[in-house]
Amino acid sequence: MLRQHRELQKGLLPLFSPELRGMRMAFGKGLWQMFLIFTVVFWISICFLFGAGYDGSRHMKDARMILRDFDQSPASTALARMINGAFAIHTAPNLVDFTHSTEYSTPAAVRGAVWDGDAWAAVIINQGFGERLAAALASGGDGTGATAYDPGSAVTLITEESRHYFKVQVVIKTSEAILTALQAPYAQAMLEQASGGDNTRLAGLIQSADPLALIAPFSFTVDNVAPFHFDLSMYILSVTLSLCMVAGAFIPSNMWKTIETPFYQNVRITQLIGLRLFINLVWAILICLQATGIMFAFRGPSWSPTVGDFFGIFGIILLNTLAFSFFIDCMQNWLHPRFLLATYFTMLFVNISGAVFGTEINNHFFRILYATPFLNSGLTLRTLLTRGSYNKTRFSVTINVVWSLLWWVVSTFLIARKARLVRAGKLLMANVPPPPSAPAVPVSEKAPGHSPQLTPSDSVRTSSSVELEPSSLARRSTVSTSDIEIDDM
Repeated sequence: MLRQHRELQKGLLPLFSPELRGMRMAFGKGLWQMFLIFTVVFWISICFLFGAGYDGSRHMKDARMILRDFDQSPASTALARMINGAFAIHTAPNLVDFTHSTEYSTPAAVRGAVWDGDAWAAVIINQGFGERLAAALASGGDGTGATAYDPGSAVTLITEESRHYFKVQVVIKTSEAILTALQAPYAQAMLEQASGGDNTRLAGLIQSADPLALIAPFSFTVDNVAPFHFDLSMYILSVTLSLCMVAGAFIPSNMWKTIETPFYQNVRITQLIGLRLFINLVWAILICLQATGIMFAFRGPSWSPTVGDFFGIFGIILLNTLAFSFFIDCMQNWLHPRFLLATYFTMLFVNISGAVFGTEINNHFFRILYATPFLNSGLTLRTLLTRGSYNKTRFSVTINVVWSLLWWVVSTFLIARKARLVRAGKLLMANVPPPPSAPAVPVSEKAPGHSPQLTPSDSVRTSSSVELEPSSLARRSTVSTSDIEIDDM
């Protein structure tokens, strides 16, 4: 065995021999291209991820909030005026006052607006605030320092904290900071108004009034209308969607690469397109059924899903997976493998950025995420899980359907184009033209049972573009450079 191994090695060339110079140059060129491509992809992907995540403070005015004064007393009117002024700064959300509007005329309507995604949050001044404050200032004290006044009943900050957790926290923390900062100025204003600038009256007011009403006439409570177990739902859903995208698109794509050579050379184009569609559909259905089943198996105790929930979740995950699968089909039949891998990375980063981070308060560039299926799939799943929160189902489903149909139609043309070029000998399976020194013979011109014979004059070609007979395989010990694969590097 050792002697046979040495005999086989005699016909091989050293790596740095002059005969292999072309191979070394091609290898170096491939490495250099990969370095450039993935350096660019890395910068684009990371910048997009961080830009989408941390750009919100400069566009807070696109985060809409609702203000409604349900008391409309002199005290509440003065407080509403101060709140409007405080939110006028450019780093605060866009607070819209609906006090004198017919919209959101009840606290339940305001909560519904936050729940449906019409507003990121809402500030309401509760009815009876002015009356309770006036009573506490007039005769609320008993001289012992005890207090019966509840400043937290004055204002309610309504939030929905399962909607893009990072961005919601930005809006909520900013609103809480503004309301907290207004407590001291408002207390001073109410004290001056109650005393009328008279020191004697001021002394009597301090003696008789509820001390808490003097120090903090208003405070606020936070009302999170989202169920607790959905607070981090976007993270869970983004991971589920990304796993389905990877498994549903990459696995059939790589499986197809192992069988595509004989199919492209010998099968009708319409049947090629139908087979590729069948593979993508079957695999996507299997993956998405498993993902949906896992979501139901590990559901929380406060979620009681129905049969409609199962098929709704399965449908939107399937649409999202198909949209990405057909996109990968297009790239696989069009791009060189090294560019295809770069496209994988970029698409994943862009989609994950859209699913995890809120888009509404990013700058206008990052709002292209509205056109991605990943973001819209996440929002639709939240709508199903929360029975209507952030309800934009029609828009989300439309985006997924348009993506799926668009890339499937484009993929059919690219599959047909590649099949014609491969059969004409103008394209290798790696989406690169064959070497000029070794023109390929079109499939239609080959004699029955004929297989190409490799000679030392053959240039480097991919092994998937030719079929070797056993007699030609026996001569591989003397001709080692004829079937070295470099096009897929």
